[in-house]
Amino acid sequence: MNESFIENIEAYLEGSISRETLQQIADKEGIVNLEEEIRWFRDSQVAIEAAGLRQQIKEILPQASKKEAKVVRLRRLRTVLAIAASVLVIVVAYLGWNNAQSDSLYAEYEYIAPGPPMLMSQSDDYELYDALTYYGEGNYGEAARRLQGIVDAYPNSDTLAFYLGASLLYQGETAAARSSLENLLRQEDSRFQQRAEWLLVLLALKEKDWATAEARLSLIRSTPDHEFYDSAQSLAETLREEIN
Repeated sequence: MNESFIENIEAYLEGSISRETLQQIADKEGIVNLEEEIRWFRDSQVAIEAAGLRQQIKEILPQASKKEAKVVRLRRLRTVLAIAASVLVIVVAYLGWNNAQSDSLYAEYEYIAPGPPMLMSQSDDYELYDALTYYGEGNYGEAARRLQGIVDAYPNSDTLAFYLGASLLYQGETAAARSSLENLLRQEDSRFQQRAEWLLVLLALKEKDWATAEARLSLIRSTPDHEFYDSAQSLAETLREEIN
């Protein structure tokens, strides 16, 4: 990611350019996961601000040669530390609320997709359904491991893409889950499309990415016969009231 694109992310966060414009720029730059780049930039800003505060404290700490200077520095240090403590309390409180809010919403709208009904003995795809038996048992870690091991053998399988994405999401591996679920959405007429769309909403909640959650909810709400239409309506209203 080059300096020019970093400036574009900053412009987007400041409201100077739209999300659509930023996405177009990202596509031209060959940037695959825009959300991860935005989160990286935000985390970097927090780190820089924290480093700046540490530097202010370091500049105050050196001992002065005169007693009066020591008293002045001590007072300044107490002031800075008091401000830092106040900021820390606010940040911790906010992060605690934000995490609790995200976890609460995820738990309220969580969807555990049922495993496929086909038995291994009824399928020619033994390896695939062997892996899915672990999914059906709730062993998502082992299911994901086995499904990842046969991806190349089933490059166009929407079944594999969906259950791999679901397994990874339930394990908290959101980046890998997103890749698998988004690949599925690019397949036309997949029977898992609507479920995958909802899992991507849940993924955004888990990552506390409210903007993406709202955008994905908007797509679902534009389809009245969508399997998760009612849930999307309810969640969208909750996000407007409690997050925005």
